[in-house]
This record gives sequence, C-alpha cells and structure tokens, in this order.
Amino acid sequence: MTIGARCIIHDGAGSVMLVRHTYVSGWHLPGGGVDVGETCEAAVIREVAEESNMDLTGKPVLFGVYLNSLVSARDHVILYISDSWNYKEGLLSTRLEIAESHMFKLTELPISIDPSTRKRLDEWRGVTAKALIW
Repeated sequence: MTIGARCIIHDGAGSVMLVRHTYVSGWHLPGGGVDVGETCEAAVIREVAEESNMDLTGKPVLFGVYLNSLVSARDHVILYISDSWNYKEGLLSTRLEIAESHMFKLTELPISIDPSTRKRLDEWRGVTAKALIW
C-alpha cells in the first residue's frame, strides 16, 4: 500500500495554495508521499515546506482519507486542512519537481486545476458532499 498526504492551505480570506509540478499537468494541492517510518502528519508538514515554501505553524487538521484508484487499487491520500502558516516570501522551491506555487482566490482558480483538487476544494467549502475516492 502507498500513502500520500496533501493539504488545503488557506488564508481564511478566500485564498488557497496550489502548486504546479514539472512532471504532470494542472494545479494541485501541495503534498506528496509518506516515507517509510514517517507519520502522515509529518509528511504533509515536510511536503508543504518543500513544495510551497510555507511552514505550517499549527497542527494540520485531518479532513479525509481517500482511495486514489487512478494510481493503484492500494493508494490512499490523507487530506489535511491548515490556516496556520508562515510564508517565506521571495524564496523559490528548491525541488526541481515544482514549476511554481501560488495563492489563488477561490473565485479565481486556474482553468488548468486538477479535477480531483477542484473536487476536494468543493468538499471543503461544503459545495458538494465528501467523496471516498480521490
């Protein structure tokens, strides 16, 4: 089984952090794989710092656990929410896999947002019911 951890990082004023990878199209929630011996919470904190240059300053809140059947029948995504972070403005991600990261207003999300990311944001906002599949 493989596990990934992602985070909806928001500012409380209607904006969320999204990242665009170099190896897959679209804008996604920051996050990535959970390493062997690592907790899901530690993984999401690490991945957020690596991909978005944000440090989560409070404990991220668990939002949901999803089967990611597009990857495999044994892959799951753990989704967290955080509104407590420090942004390291002016710094670019040192990871070659991230093309860019940006805070977007929920009313101005990019056209090329990943469909699963849009669904998770709609669930978080209460627009749609929570799903079990990523």
